[in-house]
Parts: sequence; C-alpha cells; structure tokens
Amino acid sequence: YLDLARHANALAASLREGIAHLGYAFAYDSPSNQLFPIFPNSIVEALSQSYRFTIDAPLDGGYTRVRLVVSWATRQEDVDQFLKDLSKLS
Repeated sequence: YLDLARHANALAASLREGIAHLGYAFAYDSPSNQLFPIFPNSIVEALSQSYRFTIDAPLDGGYTRVRLVVSWATRQEDVDQFLKDLSKLS
C-alpha cells in the first residue's frame, strides 16, 4: 500500500508542478494525491469534455476551484496529457 500511495503522491506532485508552471494558483497547499487548482470557467468547461473531476466551488470573477485526484492507477502519460491539454487551452 505504501508503494501505491507513493506513486499517487509523486504523480500529484508532477501534476501540481505542471499546473503551477502554467501560471495557475491553488486554493490549498495539499501534500496528498488531491489538488485544488483554480481555473477560468472557460478552461473548466473545455477540460470537462475530456476529463472527469469535481467542481469544488465556483468563485468570483469567472473562476472555479476544481478537485483533481490521482490514484495508484494513474499513469505518468495521463498526467502529461492533461498538462498538454491544459497548456493548449491556456
């Protein structure tokens, strides 16, 4: 179980770094496999066409806080593709 948790947390860190590199903020500094980035509503809408995530809370100014979760089954390729798609939308 510890190896599976390490895998999920490492991929979450990779995802966190990639999202931050694209200039997006996070609502919380989460050290776990859950991330809470803040995206413009237009990006949330576009990403929802290809990805499943939770709308955590709508925010003022046309932004939404979402909840992203990676697991033991998440692959590095999944993280890379998400970041590639997010980059295209940014």
